[in-house]
Amino acid sequence: MSTVETPDWQADIRVAAASQLAELDPPSDELEVWRYSRINDVELDRFSRPPSAVSDADPQGLADAAATVVIRDGFITDVTPSAIDGLTVSSAADHPDGQSLYAQLRGSADDAVAAQHDAGLEAVIIVDVARGTHIAHPVVIDNYSDVEDGLVAPHTIIRCANGGSVNVVERRRSGDTTQLVLPTVEIHAAADARIGYLIVQELGRNTTSLEHLIGEVGQQAHVTIAVAAFGGSYARTRADLRLVGRGSSGDLLSAFFGDSDQMLDFRTFQDHLAPDTTSNLLFKGAVTGAAQSVYSGLIRVDETAPGTNAFQTNRNLKLSEDAWAYSVPNLEIEQNQVSCSHASTVGEIDEAQQFYLESRGVPTDVAEQLLVSGFFAEVIGQLPIPELHAELQQRIDAALAADRELQGKTS
Repeated sequence: MSTVETPDWQADIRVAAASQLAELDPPSDELEVWRYSRINDVELDRFSRPPSAVSDADPQGLADAAATVVIRDGFITDVTPSAIDGLTVSSAADHPDGQSLYAQLRGSADDAVAAQHDAGLEAVIIVDVARGTHIAHPVVIDNYSDVEDGLVAPHTIIRCANGGSVNVVERRRSGDTTQLVLPTVEIHAAADARIGYLIVQELGRNTTSLEHLIGEVGQQAHVTIAVAAFGGSYARTRADLRLVGRGSSGDLLSAFFGDSDQMLDFRTFQDHLAPDTTSNLLFKGAVTGAAQSVYSGLIRVDETAPGTNAFQTNRNLKLSEDAWAYSVPNLEIEQNQVSCSHASTVGEIDEAQQFYLESRGVPTDVAEQLLVSGFFAEVIGQLPIPELHAELQQRIDAALAADRELQGKTS
């Protein structure tokens, strides 16, 4: 299995971060940004970067993909380049701006998780769209890892110049080994650009994932950041959406399903830093067994952002007695000329709706599936990459069917 050679500057980042880690305090749930999490159970120093790629899982691509990247155990093993003028998909080593783009939005690694990401750095992928170029088909990045106590730290950079557009889907999978995945994604949308980014997270049940997504949106541009989350032991997603250009807009979307004893943890920031900006957040999830979900989000409106419209909605279904969901939406507003709202719910399937279906001859299991599918339909219909909508709905239906079988429910 061949791998893409990494440049010296990435090796320098790894060395500096490893040294820095010794000076940094480990993350703790006593800190506000980690409150309600399981971060105290994560031993960051237990995991180490594999020396090479050993996993050989078949790629999961898409028909008619604009370009495809395959990453195994943190190493780039294949890049099918784009034949489209104006679209460049490459490793950072093969991109003239690779070094300058790295961590441009994230900033320096001033916390232990970011430093650990840098210490395990190997695969850095850049998706670059030229001015006025519209990419009709998605770019696919397929990640898979299966190394015991392995540290995998993929880094994706998406840059779209003025008036361009692109959709990117990143699949994240892992095997049964105990491992740590620390992905970072940086999204740059210049004026009038359109970017859609979707993660399909189906990690193994012994994998811990701590990912950081950052999107910066220029004047009249739009960015959608979406997460479909199903796997992992403890899977944490932090998403920062920064609206820095007048008239910019963005969506944060998630559909998630947790079972067994896993925990799905989401932390979001909608930062309005320019006039007439708009953001919409819609997170919908279901938990069953003894699974837990946490949503904690903050809308921040700077005094420089009159005319802001910002909305935040989190809905959660509890499908078993031992499942647990926690939702904490927040507002921080320093400007009077705004329209902002937040809403959250945690509840069970509506008994009246289920009774209505059953009274008309619909079996109990089918009625439950219809109601859960309807619950998720709103958010799945808004996800970028329409080619994956049916697959994701089927994934939720399969998870619900497996849960019913486990609980011994019959119609």
